[in-house]
Amino acid sequence: MNPILLEDFFKLRPRMFEKYEYPGSFRDFARDIAGEITPRKQEVSVQDSILNQVRRVIGGVGAISLSPERLDRQLSQYPVISYADHHGLLNYKLLYNSNLLYGEIAKELKLPFAVVLAAGNVPLDNMSYPRGFYFKKRKFNFFGAEESRSPVFLFEKKLRVDRRVGIDGFITGEARGTLTAEEKKFLDFLFFDCLEIEKAAGLYDAFSDQITFLNYKLWQYYFDKSLRDSIPRLIYLPSNTVVLDILCREIMNKDSLISLILFDAGVRRVFLRNFSGTAGCWGENSGSHLFWGVSQKKKYKRLIRLSVDDTANSLVGEGENFSLALERETLVTALKAKKILPTLFFDYLIMTFLGGYLTLGGFNQLDYLPQMQRAHIKSLQEIGMHDLADRFSSRVTNGLVCGMIPCEFDSGIDLIWHYNSHNGKFNGNLELGLTRDDLDRILDMKVRDMILSAVETMLENVSVSVREKEGSSQCI
Repeated sequence: MNPILLEDFFKLRPRMFEKYEYPGSFRDFARDIAGEITPRKQEVSVQDSILNQVRRVIGGVGAISLSPERLDRQLSQYPVISYADHHGLLNYKLLYNSNLLYGEIAKELKLPFAVVLAAGNVPLDNMSYPRGFYFKKRKFNFFGAEESRSPVFLFEKKLRVDRRVGIDGFITGEARGTLTAEEKKFLDFLFFDCLEIEKAAGLYDAFSDQITFLNYKLWQYYFDKSLRDSIPRLIYLPSNTVVLDILCREIMNKDSLISLILFDAGVRRVFLRNFSGTAGCWGENSGSHLFWGVSQKKKYKRLIRLSVDDTANSLVGEGENFSLALERETLVTALKAKKILPTLFFDYLIMTFLGGYLTLGGFNQLDYLPQMQRAHIKSLQEIGMHDLADRFSSRVTNGLVCGMIPCEFDSGIDLIWHYNSHNGKFNGNLELGLTRDDLDRILDMKVRDMILSAVETMLENVSVSVREKEGSSQCI
């Protein structure tokens, strides 16, 4: 890789450069992270909301045998989750790799589950491609282009399938015609026989819930059959559902910090000022004050920027006739109706700072989560909450899992195809996958080498995105 380009990249990502300089292997890195995961004083209870969503989506329909009691014990003893993902079928290169690494950290701690709270605010056409999946260097779509700007969590359609039609019945677009007969056999077997997509289509009314079910199934097929019982099971939920539940509860608690921020105008101004310019929060030309609004004008829902109007004590929408009073019952009603969604400000306030969880993330989080920590400490000190500021200062904000690539397959689907095909012929089953030797190789890889691979992928994605935009502008 061009050393000048790499140097320029790390100038923009100094905290990722710190990880790049880590001298050891991922085995050492995993042990270091595992040592950071200890129970800390919680200002709000988080795990009940996680357990409720697991029961609702996975256990409640009887679709999957899972012990909420084991998960409860795990979260009590080891409060760690991944916040690195976007909510979609887990096959995008950066994300399936991050979960392979997260799984090794979970195994280091002998945990039965790897819990992911994935961002549901991203649009379906995000680079991670929740709209469908990657395979053979192509994008295969579940839904049409017109729908693709809708955030995953707000998307109101769901996958509908028919085994008699097979994969052709639920993927769209020109890429479908590029599949060979053997590749179609492989995808039919994967989706219908292994992932039980017919069950997902019948049991769930929302695409977001279907993703949770499919990823729980998909995860095991990355590994050789001999390893699958020893691999931590992947619980993959949209962060929105968990955060919304806790946020509504804290809004109704008049003594909570969240109530203070929302309903005390003086405190609110302190936080709005100190968080201005922080990524994931708000700034002069970016982000949204506290919540995103949900546009009601379009056929498919879009997020709109909101700002606080102190005079009217309300949230007002940018470019739309959107106004919402900053009142307890009004906000809770709007959240439950999905007329507003919390920004990352509330996600991390709840999970990392109030909940005390180690939130593993990506290279962007390495930059903005410490910024949020400093802004919280400054704000709390300004309003006289010094004890809470001290507790927030002890939260760990440098947990990286996304931004390292140990496996160079273009997607998780390609990884499964690689192990279960030969010379373009599908072997008829999916019993092969990553072996113990493969996982030992990953554990023994230098962290800097995995980060270098990730940087190359990130820069390649930026180049592709620019080319696509240039091509679109030329077509217009």
